[in-house]
Parts: sequence; structure tokens; C-alpha cells
Amino acid sequence: MRFGVMGPLEVTRDGLVVPVSAVKQRVVLATLLLHANRPVSLDLLIERIWDGTAEREGARAAVQAHVGRLRGTLQAGLDGPSPIRTRDHGYSIEATPDTLDVTRFQDLVSRAAEAGDAEEEGALLRRALTLSRGPILANVPSASLHQVEVAWLTEEHLRAQARWFDVGLRLGRHDELISELRTVTATHPLREPFWAQLMLALHRSGRQAEALRAYESVVTLLREELGIDPGGELRRLHQAVLSDDPELALSPAATRTAIAPPAGEAARADGDRDGPPVPSELPADAATFVGRRSELRLLHDVLTGDGPRSVAVVGAGGTGKSALAVHAAHGVAERFPDGRLYVNLHGATPNAEPLEPQEVLRRFLRSLSAADSTIPTEAEEAAGRFRSFTSGRRVLVVLDNARDAAQVRLLLPGGDGCGVLITSRRGLGSLDGVTHQRLGMLPDEEALSLFARLVGSARVAGEPGPAAEVVRQCGNLPLAVRIAAARLTNRPAWRISTLAGRLAAEHHRLSELRVDDHAVRASFMVSYEDLTANHDDADAARVFRLLGVLDLPDVSVPVAAALAAVPDERAEDLLDRLVDMQLVENPAPGRYAMHDLLRLFARERAAEQESREYLARAVERVWHHYVATARTATAMVHPKARWRTEVGLRAPSPQHPDVEAPSPRTAEPATDAEPITDAEPATDAELTTKERVYLWTDAETCNVLAVVAQATRAADHEVAAALAAAFAFPLYDRGRWGDQLELFTTAVRSAESSGEPGHLALAYSDRGRALSRLGHLHKAIDDLRRSLEVYRRLGNHHRAATQLEALGGVYRRLGDFENAIGHYRQALDGFREHRDHYQQGGALSNLGVTYQQAGRYREAIDAHTRSIAFLRDSGDTLAAAAALGNLAEGHRLAGEAKQAAVLFEETLALDHREGLAGTYWEAEHLWGFGRALRDLGEDDEAGRCWRRSAEILLTLRLIGVEERDAIVAADHPPTPEIIERHL
Repeated sequence: MRFGVMGPLEVTRDGLVVPVSAVKQRVVLATLLLHANRPVSLDLLIERIWDGTAEREGARAAVQAHVGRLRGTLQAGLDGPSPIRTRDHGYSIEATPDTLDVTRFQDLVSRAAEAGDAEEEGALLRRALTLSRGPILANVPSASLHQVEVAWLTEEHLRAQARWFDVGLRLGRHDELISELRTVTATHPLREPFWAQLMLALHRSGRQAEALRAYESVVTLLREELGIDPGGELRRLHQAVLSDDPELALSPAATRTAIAPPAGEAARADGDRDGPPVPSELPADAATFVGRRSELRLLHDVLTGDGPRSVAVVGAGGTGKSALAVHAAHGVAERFPDGRLYVNLHGATPNAEPLEPQEVLRRFLRSLSAADSTIPTEAEEAAGRFRSFTSGRRVLVVLDNARDAAQVRLLLPGGDGCGVLITSRRGLGSLDGVTHQRLGMLPDEEALSLFARLVGSARVAGEPGPAAEVVRQCGNLPLAVRIAAARLTNRPAWRISTLAGRLAAEHHRLSELRVDDHAVRASFMVSYEDLTANHDDADAARVFRLLGVLDLPDVSVPVAAALAAVPDERAEDLLDRLVDMQLVENPAPGRYAMHDLLRLFARERAAEQESREYLARAVERVWHHYVATARTATAMVHPKARWRTEVGLRAPSPQHPDVEAPSPRTAEPATDAEPITDAEPATDAELTTKERVYLWTDAETCNVLAVVAQATRAADHEVAAALAAAFAFPLYDRGRWGDQLELFTTAVRSAESSGEPGHLALAYSDRGRALSRLGHLHKAIDDLRRSLEVYRRLGNHHRAATQLEALGGVYRRLGDFENAIGHYRQALDGFREHRDHYQQGGALSNLGVTYQQAGRYREAIDAHTRSIAFLRDSGDTLAAAAALGNLAEGHRLAGEAKQAAVLFEETLALDHREGLAGTYWEAEHLWGFGRALRDLGEDDEAGRCWRRSAEILLTLRLIGVEERDAIVAADHPPTPEIIERHL
């Protein structure tokens, strides 16, 4: 088992990731690893997990439980003892340089300090630095861990970087270091030694003007950020560069070391200068290449590093693999003085057959000056001759557009000094010693920058909005962006908005993205035909076509299984095959996504190859699946809201004992509910059923919104009504009120089209409540009155009472307390008539809040107390938690801060037990607890509560970054508007 902390926390076993999904377990593991082979006390673990907010007594038992679960995760399926050992008053973890990257890092840095010469020191430091995989422990949320131990480790890494740059400069590698030094000065702009190293590297590379500009940059930065001038060393270096001081030049010994050829090359370098020409076959570098910094860094590091110098760039058609490879190859070309070989293998070229290895080997051997008569005719023998020719040399081989690993395997050179750069649409995992770099879409900023370079920055500056829209419609696919730009370049009379308008029509978009011999559709067609050419991939091709008719951001395995009417295991196999073919992405375990343009292409293929009836039934299966699963979710967390599982579509019964089993509307499309209790990451023993439901809710919210919208467009109003009704409560529990408003607005549109009064009343009711929560009070009154009118017309007095209660809430927010109290009392009469304890509890809680705001605190406390009794009697612990928080606030307003603090603590504990951690409800209760603590004079603890509350609200997008920052900066921040509105 191997552990990684020099980046996001990672555990692997036999090359496979061992998921540690529970946050607190990650904190425990990271803390133990940073103190590997040393005991870590329980008190330190408590500090790291709760950042000083936990009571020691209860927390000690919790830590022991977390450690126990972590041991189980690490030991799953293994024999032998756990690496985590119990020590006096704590724990330790055993690790070696072979199993823990930070230990390996420290070992290499120590060996570098004792190295006998600069070459050895540099090699060891480089190996140490390559262990870094990004921001240290970025996936471990512990403020104290990052402030103390991560900060220390980051400092160690920066010191090693500085030593590596010093050694590299001594060895005359200034040209190679410039790119890295520019990156590190951008990342750590206040560290003057890095600026000095950059200036020296530029000066020694004959780029004096750039060295001086670097000095000007750091001067401006230090003055603006800190109000200081650079230190003496940097100023002296500046003067030395200005005067071209000979002291800055390399010593002769260093120069000889820097340019000395490796073993096996000395004879050719000194005695073969007039020999055969060195091949340099790289295509011209693209002048418009932009971005891809992290990918270029990886390619550079692999091709110039100490290990195997082979890297494969893998990605879908049109992502710019070839452009990246050629650009990277030019960047390292000087490191391969014996030749740069290039071939387009035509593995995915429209209307071209892939090259056979024998043909490529003949070409390469000729380039390396082999006589035709000496080139073997058999591929295996020619491959051996090619390896012999390249052994002991430094040759860069670029194998562009490979079909698969079999086409590439015989084309790999011999010897450790050669570099290999491969591009392919297929994964090449079977090639030994090859690093893989997956290439996705360009980030928004880089895609727009590419578009501006191609059409002209002035043209884009004149129409920034349409330019961004064109890039968005291209899905940030480099090929599509280039084609769109070429169309504008060829049509100078067109405005950018003209092209944006033409691309807006989805059914015509792929036809628009074509210029000369370049076309997005043709690029996709190669991969698709490659898939359909294999009879064994017929089912995968069918799933690809079916995915095109779904308007979903991504799909889970159960959704794909419903779509294709196959078991989950078969669906996952087919999806993974599409991932291998770069036709589908796998952004997270168990989830699959398709690029927008690929979806349009798949939709075209589906329309050509499948009947309308077949496609309609496949889509309907997915819709039924979502309805059934949403009903399961609601039944699991809100059994009293079972009536919502009977709205609209008569889908199969959710797999829950409290839900009746209605007969399906139609037999074949009906689909079982997704087994939420087994959904990822349900393997984590810490997750309760409700937490799993909420994880499913968060993962599927965008998809549910898309399904309701698609069903509405297709006039399947039964599905739209059923799914909107069933998904309302999970969204409410998560505090996703903006998503609720979008969902219910679509539901209203669907119900108005269908004219079904029950659906219309519910949709108006749900949208009115969402509008109220988001502060649109007068619009909320209009919707709630419409709902009330329809329910009364239908004779449903129980549902009418719920609208009266909701109207009471809106009038309370408007400050019309008497009107609010009147509506709540009318609602209570209706609920008492129907003996509905759950609704009585909710109405009493809201009435109590109204009394609070009207200054009638004793009446508020009485109402809240009765409310809690009703809600507990009804079995709804979630609603009881909200009511308990209201009771706590009632005591605080009544001047009983100590009692309020006790109740808020009880409420927050209940939040965590009921899976409400990280929701709006925890944020509201944290804010109330903070106010109670402030009333008790405990300002530091109050501030901690408010800051945590603000972080939750920001994550839920209920406040912005500026409001969060204002809360963090203030000693006594005002209550966020979203909480004020809800109270």
C-alpha cells in the first residue's frame, strides 16, 4: 500500500486507488502520515479534525471511531496487521520511503545535500520535486493542519525548488529553467530569490531585456503589495545585469559540464561533425497555440526527466492533441541532438488508412541514414534494427494520431536517452513505462484567448458577449473554436453575433462547424466508425446513440441501464468501452458525461439508425427511473409526505415499505427506482440513509431539472408533474431554493399546458414557496393565492390549509404580523379538523416565529414548545430540529441566552444526526448559536460559528464571496439576508 501527501491525499494498492471518502477519516490519515512512524496524540487529532471547536470528552470517543473505520478501509481484503498502530494516548502509522511520498521526498533531499557533485545533487533534487502532484493535501479540510504542517511541508518543497534552480544554474541549464522559474515566480511572487534566479537565467540565455523587465515586475509588485523595495541582493543583481558584469557568466568548468555529451555520444559529437544530417522532422509549431500550461509541464518533465521518457496524450477528437504534442516537442527539441522524428500514423484521419508499423519503420530508418538495402522487410526485424540505431543516442520520436497500442509498440526506440511522445484517441494503458496525459476541453479563458488570436483581439473586444457565446457553443473544443474562427476570417463582413446566431440552432450546429477540409462532424465520425466496425461493440454504439437523445449533463450507471434496458453491470461495461474510445468522459466514479457537440453528433446517428418509437421508449424509461427514485428519496426522508409520491405518473413502487405500489401507466417503459442505499459512496460506514439520499440529491439535481424540462417540451406532463412533486422535499432539505424555483417554474409551465387542476395547484404552491424563500414576496402571494383558489374549487380543504399557512409566512416576512397570525390560525383550524399533527407542528412553529418578530416572546416559546411535541409525535425529526432551533432563538430574544445556547447546541447535534450537516439548516442554527454566545460574552466562539455558517451559505450559493469575506472580516457581522428572510 502506498500513501501520497505531496498533493491531494491519495491511497493506492496495486496501482488502484483506495477511496477514503469520509472527511474526518482523511484528516486523521493525513495527520498520521505527516508524523509517520511517530506517535500522534488524541488531543492533536481532535485539534486537526475540529480545529479547536470540539469538546474533548465527546471528541475522544469520536476519534477512536474514526480511526477504527479508517483501519477497516485500509485493511479491506488484506491479510496482516493494519499500518495504524495504537500508542499511549494516541496512534501512529508505519511508512517507508517506498510507501510514503513525503518520506521519499525528504530522503532524496537529504541525499542531495550530501551528493559528491552538482550533477548528482541536481538529479536527486529533480527526483524529489517530481513527487509533487499539486497543492499539498488539497482534499483534506483542516485549517489547523494547513496552517501548521502543510505550511511547513510547502516551505520544504520551495526550499528544494530553490536548491534545484541553483544547481541547474551552476550546471549551465539556464535555458531549460526559464519556463519553470516563470511559473514559480507567478505562483510565489513575493519570494525574491526566485526572481533573482529567473533574472540570472534570462541574462545567461542572452535575454538581457527580459531579465530587466523581470526586475521591473518584481519592483512594482513589492511596492504595490507590501510598500517596500527589493532587497540588496536583487538590487545588486539588477546593476550587474545592466552593466553586463562578467561575474554573472558561467565558469568554464560549469560550461564544460553543461554541454558535455552523455556516454556513447562523445565520439559522434567530436569526430562526426561532417557526418549524415540530423533529422528534424517536426511540423511547424502553431503560432496561435495558447494555454495547456499544466499539460505542457508534465510533458516537459517526462521527456527531460530521469525516468522513462515516454508520454501519451490521449483525448477525444478535436481536443488539440497534435498541436499540444508538436508544441511540447519544439520546447524540448534541443535536448535530443541526434534527431527529432515525426509521423502521422493516421489512426483517426478521415478517409485515410492507418499506417502499418513496417512502413513507418522504413521511413524512420531512412531518416537515420540507413541504406534501403539494409532495412529488413519484416516488421519485427525492422523494429529491432530501429532500436539498435537509437540505442545510446538521444532521439525524440513523435507518434501522432495512433490508432491503438499495437500500432505503436514496434515503433518505440531503444536506450534510455530517447524520448517518445504519442497522441491517440484510445487509451494506451498496455504500453509499459508510458506516462498518460488525458486532454480535455480548454478552460473558458483559454478557449476565448484562442478564438481572439485567430479572429483578432480587436474584433473580439468589439463583441465580447457574442464571442463568448460562440466559444460556448463550440463547447471549448479547440477544433470547433478554430473552425468557427476560420469561418469568420473568411467572411470579414460577418459580425461575430451573426455566427453566434447560426450556431444557436442545435440541429444545424455541426453543419456550421465546417470549413475547407476541416469539420467537427467528420472528426467525430472517425471514432464512431471505428466503434461500429467491430461487431462486439454494437451494444456500445447503441448506448452512444441513445445518450444523444438525453438532455442530461451526465448519467449514472443505473440511469444508463434504464436507458438501454440492460443490467447495471452491462451498462457500466458499455460506458467504459465508450470512455476507452474517447466518446464519453468519466469525470467521477460511476458518472459519465458527453461533450455537447458529441451529443449532437450522437443524436444525428440515433435519428438515422433508430426508429422514433424506440428512442421515445428509451427516454421514457429514464424518466420513469427518475420518478421512481425521487419518490424513493422522499419516502425515505419524509414518510409523512407520501402523498407527493402519488402525483402524476403512476410509476412502479419505490422500494420502500411505507409507499404503496401503484400500477405503472405503461408496462414496458416502467423502471425500478435506483437503489439509493447502495449508491456511491455508500461504502462509507459513516453515511446514514438520509445522508445517502442527500448525496443522490446533490448529484442528480441538474439532471432532474433537465428531465422535467425535456418532459415538458415533449408534452409528457404526467412525468413533469410527478418528478417535480417528488423532488421538492429533497431539494428543500438541501436548501437548494434557486434550483427549486427553476424546477417549479417549469412545472407551472407544464401544468398550464396540460390544464390538470391538481397539478396546477401544486405547481403554483411549490413555486410560491420557493419565491418566498428567495425574497420575491409579492410574486409569492400571487402564486399561493392561485393555488388556494384551485384547491378550494377542488374541495381539498386540507391542501387549502397548507396554502393559508404559506401565505401567513409571506405576510410575516412583509412585517404584516396580524395578517400573518390570522392566516396561521386559519391553517391550524384546518389541520386540527383533519387531525394532522405534522402540519399542526409546522404551523405552530411558524406562528411562534411570528410572535418572536412581533415581540411576544412568551407566546412564541409556548408555540414552539407545542410545535416540537407535535412534530416528534409525527416522527419527523428533521422538522423537529428546525422547530428546536426556533425555540432556541425564542429564548435568546426573551433574554435567556444561556438556555438558548444549550438548545442551539442540542439542535446542531440533531442536525448532524439527521444528515443536515452542511445544509442551510446547520448554517441558520450556527448563526443563532453565535448570537447566543455573543450575548454571553463569548465573542471568539461566536465568530467561529458565524464563519462556519458563512462558508456553508457560500457553498450553497445562497451568499456571494464578497458577503462571505465581509462576515469573516467583521467582529460582529450583520445577519445574512437569506437567514433574515427565512427566520
